Amino acid sequence: MAFSPTPQQRAIIEHTEGPVLVIAGPGSGKTFTLVQRITHLIVDKSVPTEQIFVATFTEKAANEIEDRIARELLSRNIVVNFDDMYIGTFHSICLKILEDNRDFTRLKKNFTVMDQFDQTYFFFQHLAEFEKVGQVADFVGSDKMSRWLKASTICDWMNKLSEELVNSEKLASDSHPKLQMLGKWHLLYQQLLEQENLLDFSMIQAETLRLFKNHEEAVLAPLRQKLRYFLIDEYQDTNTVQEKLIFSLLNENQNICVVGDDDQGLYRFRGATIRNILEFPDRFNKGQCAIFSLDVNFRSDPGIIDFYNKWMDGSVDNFSWAGENGEKFRFDKSIVPPSGKKGIANPVIKISGSIGANNWHEEVFDFLTSFRGEYLQDWNQVTFLFRSVKNDKV
Repeated sequence: MAFSPTPQQRAIIEHTEGPVLVIAGPGSGKTFTLVQRITHLIVDKSVPTEQIFVATFTEKAANEIEDRIARELLSRNIVVNFDDMYIGTFHSICLKILEDNRDFTRLKKNFTVMDQFDQTYFFFQHLAEFEKVGQVADFVGSDKMSRWLKASTICDWMNKLSEELVNSEKLASDSHPKLQMLGKWHLLYQQLLEQENLLDFSMIQAETLRLFKNHEEAVLAPLRQKLRYFLIDEYQDTNTVQEKLIFSLLNENQNICVVGDDDQGLYRFRGATIRNILEFPDRFNKGQCAIFSLDVNFRSDPGIIDFYNKWMDGSVDNFSWAGENGEKFRFDKSIVPPSGKKGIANPVIKISGSIGANNWHEEVFDFLTSFRGEYLQDWNQVTFLFRSVKNDKV
């Protein structure tokens, strides 16, 4: 079934020139709008695929966008070569750039990219070398750690330093012992990576940025000239190095469209900063950045949408998004259902349990038992969501 864009979506699809920020609420047809915007660039504006840069956060999402674009174009009897388009995750796009320009990097032929386990195992293998620089126990204040946990701790910190582009040499000369230790660890880590011809996921991006900085004329300038349109999905989940990569590649036209929702910042534990989406319009001259909202939720029950709005604006528990100096840490928004959509009775039930951990299980069990029969036919209909699986209650 073919869908026609709503007036909100149509405005975003057709506003192709200059910087654009799209605040896309849940269930608002964000991917459909992105696909239609890219299709509009290719079909109506005759933009070659090699001039389009599309970044999202998972390979699955990238593959879905590419597949939907291909089907949309095929329905119009248009066939394009996606091999030339820069479409994928930030890591996969950066890896493509590094491979295409390997002669300008520290990397030798057949370099290896470590995944999460490989990287932790790398630190496990080299733990003695890192502990010559500084003891992990001194850093965390505990000597009751296994070798694997020590390796994992160093690994987490090294990734944070890479993602935030911290200057290791400055950190290594800091007066604070723990900061000094982090800096020296990171310098050692970079040295070992070069010796063994390795990259990790965080360093892929930092290495690409270093490539741009050291070889602006040979590498960055041609990319800036070629890439004319940027579309960044889930912008609320970008981190410092990803933002710098994007703005390094932008040419004077600044044709960039970022899509995200500050309410859905999922990857802050990986170094993502919500500041990127909140301050995006400020990166340009005043009034230059167009701001659009996708606020119609086609997916959820109207009662759930109403509860969401009240929860997020503080009506439920008096939470405030305002800072001490009056600054706002959230874009004003109110999600709405499609006109005329009917909802079910009582789609949301909010309960407040007591703080004590001892009776938490009993309270949940009593609550679920009260639903048994009338609402619940099978326990498999129940899903539990926790902030972390490390929570004792899990």
